[in-house]
Formats: sequence, structure tokens, C-alpha cells
Amino acid sequence: MNAYMDLIDTAEWLKGELRTPLESFDLTMGEFRLLQMLHREGALTVSDAARRRKAKRQNMKKMIKHLEARGFVRRMIVALPPVGFEESHKAKSKRDEKREGRQMGVVGLTASGKKFIRDVLPSHRKLVRSLLCVLDSREQMALSRSCRKLRKGDVMKFLAEIRMVDEE
Repeated sequence: MNAYMDLIDTAEWLKGELRTPLESFDLTMGEFRLLQMLHREGALTVSDAARRRKAKRQNMKKMIKHLEARGFVRRMIVALPPVGFEESHKAKSKRDEKREGRQMGVVGLTASGKKFIRDVLPSHRKLVRSLLCVLDSREQMALSRSCRKLRKGDVMKFLAEIRMVDEE
């Protein structure tokens, strides 16, 4: 339980230290992370962006709306091509007909969004480095590995371990 509490306290402290500089740009941590993801990966569907950020679609749309108002992102509605479009001579199923004309929202950085993230990201990285400098590079790599391992955790193994502890 101590490791858990230490991890939560440290994550909250780090977020707090990084939140203040972002607020000076009128950005939340979620908005900044969305900009960073779009910078790294390119345009994404709104659904994909929400799934990758582990956010609800409504919250993602709210972030996108704020970033759109700032001129950093642009959301477009694109129509999906019909299933089997290239094989139009085949008979269409009802499922294919339902997919025709479906639309989805795609979000991407604007030129000003790209410039903003290119200008701000180096400063943000320096701040993160300065906060993590108390750990040497080996400790930072171990921390990173441990965090990834926690996120990939084996839930079934965890449940079995809890049951064993409860039985004792």
C-alpha cells in the first residue's frame, strides 16, 4: 500500500509542477497531451484520440473545441467510402449499405498548432528533465519500465493473488 500511495502522491506532485506552466498558455494537461500526440502521430479520428488518451468522447470533443477556438487544431468530418467500393459490380449487403455515407470526425494540428507545439515542447522537456534529474538515467529507465509493467498488469494473476491472501 505504501508503494501505491507514494506513486499516486508523486504523480499528483509532478502533474502540479507541470500544470502551472501550461496554464500560462491557457492549456490543460489533457489538451497539451493531445497536441503532443497529434504532433507525434498526425491526424487521428476523435474516437481514436479519446481511446488513446483514455478519455470519454465528450471530454475529448470539449478539449478539441477549446483547441479549435485557439486555432491549434482543426476538426473535419470525413465520409467513409462504401465497403467494397472498388468492387462496385458485386451485390451490396444491408451491412454495406448502412456503412455507405457514414461520417467520422478527424482532428489534426493546424500550421499554428504545429508551430506552437514545436516552440513549447522543448521548454516542457527541459522542465520534465529538471524535475526528474534527482534520478540518474538508470533509475529513470527502471521507473519507466516499472510504470509500463504496471499498466500492462495481469489482472487475472492479480485476482488470484488477492484470493490467496483472503483465504489465509
